[in-house]
Amino acid sequence: MEWLIPIIICVLAGVILLIVEAFMPGFGVPGISGIILLLAGVAMTWYEYGAMVGLGTTVAVLALVGVAISVSLKSASSGRLSKSDLILNDTETPPSENADMQLLVGKEGVVKNTLRPVGTAEFDCGKLHVTSDGEYVSEGQKVRIVRVEGTQIFVNKI
Repeated sequence: MEWLIPIIICVLAGVILLIVEAFMPGFGVPGISGIILLLAGVAMTWYEYGAMVGLGTTVAVLALVGVAISVSLKSASSGRLSKSDLILNDTETPPSENADMQLLVGKEGVVKNTLRPVGTAEFDCGKLHVTSDGEYVSEGQKVRIVRVEGTQIFVNKI
């Protein structure tokens, strides 16, 4: 009976440390310590109470670890734990290139090579790969950016 409290403490501390390890990046001190404490608890049980009780404890500890980690991960994804500061819920959205490209609409430039319908035009912001909005535009003519669709820039002859 004197071994019962240290066995319970080792098993509970080991389970808690494995749960902590589940939320930490990499495999580190909490995981290794948790495994060592679980093994110590099972070994003490095996030594003090015999092989059958030790085997039963091993099965119980494995089941307890599986259930505890499953419940904590479920809670982290949609339960009470998901609302805590432990879980990062904010996501960073990449800057939209299309929003920046919309600023080009209305800019005027000069065609550097013939647009049939695709080519290059130079604007005050630099050379851009542009598409004629349906008509043939020869080199040296002035064009205006009329719309941007994704990364494609459409121009009209002025």
